[in-house]
Amino acid sequence: MQVFDSLGIKKPRPSDIGAIYGAAPSRVNAAKQPGEWQKLVIDFEAPRFDSNQVIRKARFVKVSLNGETIHENVEMKGPTPGGLTGKEHAKGPILLQGDHGPVSYRNLKFTRMVFQKLQAK
Repeated sequence: MQVFDSLGIKKPRPSDIGAIYGAAPSRVNAAKQPGEWQKLVIDFEAPRFDSNQVIRKARFVKVSLNGETIHENVEMKGPTPGGLTGKEHAKGPILLQGDHGPVSYRNLKFTRMVFQKLQAK
């Protein structure tokens, strides 16, 4: 997700706040003023693998910025540029980039959801 000062942008670009880097700009610009805390909530499903084969691509189920939905059901074509290896993985680190000016993060919360295959009885 892009974290960038985008206040006043009428049509969000791929580089504006809330864009999925290398995949999709936000539907709307829900940015607050610089210096105010932005609230970003991301519901993401990692890719699923069978051995080394991707059987389901990664997907952003829902993303909201400051209470407004900016993405729904965005399937990724592959990993975003700038990842550690350039390859998809079922698990990995979460990276926070901050090279476009001053940025601060607070109250980071991560919840891991584990889905198991249902077995027929």
